[in-house]
Amino acid sequence: TTEETTQQHRFLVRSLGWTTIDEEDLTTERSSRAVNRCIYELTRGINDGIGRWGEGKDLYMDINNTDLLLIDPTEMTILHKQSIPSIRVWGVGRENSRDFAYVAKDKDRSTRIYKCHVFRCDNTSARTIANTLRDICRNLMIERGLLSKTTEILSDDLSQHKRSKSFPESITNDMPISFPTPMQETTNNLSCTYLGCVYVEKPGGMDILRPAVEKVSKTVPEDKWLSVIVNISPSSFIISYDNVRFI
Repeated sequence: TTEETTQQHRFLVRSLGWTTIDEEDLTTERSSRAVNRCIYELTRGINDGIGRWGEGKDLYMDINNTDLLLIDPTEMTILHKQSIPSIRVWGVGRENSRDFAYVAKDKDRSTRIYKCHVFRCDNTSARTIANTLRDICRNLMIERGLLSKTTEILSDDLSQHKRSKSFPESITNDMPISFPTPMQETTNNLSCTYLGCVYVEKPGGMDILRPAVEKVSKTVPEDKWLSVIVNISPSSFIISYDNVRFI
């Protein structure tokens, strides 16, 4: 509906600043530790002279179905606009559940650096913001045909019971969100083409898989196929597309 497509969420936050983060630290094995380090440094003022949106004063963080906006509440001017698909990872601080962070590539394309933005949420739990982004991301995946409406996903809010992933295995929505020290596992990354999905009568067996593969390959047009990265580890099977991961 029109109401759903224009739905907007507003949170009162204070910018604690931002700091650069290496792209190699945004892997599934290292992102939680790297982002938690950024939160630790910025909440304690370890980095002197850092920039802060709105000079650290109260801001509105508005999140709609396409963008995350930082707004000056006195003049209602937009200080920063970040598209949802461009956000690589987000989550909630381990030591303070009101600390929220997200990582995105800097808008200056010439630098190609990533920045971790950290905020203090004074009137709400940061988990609420993380869950809002998760739900919006899920809707975007459904719109792109990468996810069915019955599939359960989570944002890269780095649950303390899972390794850090944009879309880890299905877990309950009320599970605590934090930045844990991730498990170190051997992973393999494969470049693949995602054709689509089809319902089957049972979960395994070549007699089920062969007809399913043949049906999808014949019914889904090639222009709908997607180039994806498949990440395989002992505990997970993750498919990544356009900087978003899902099971």
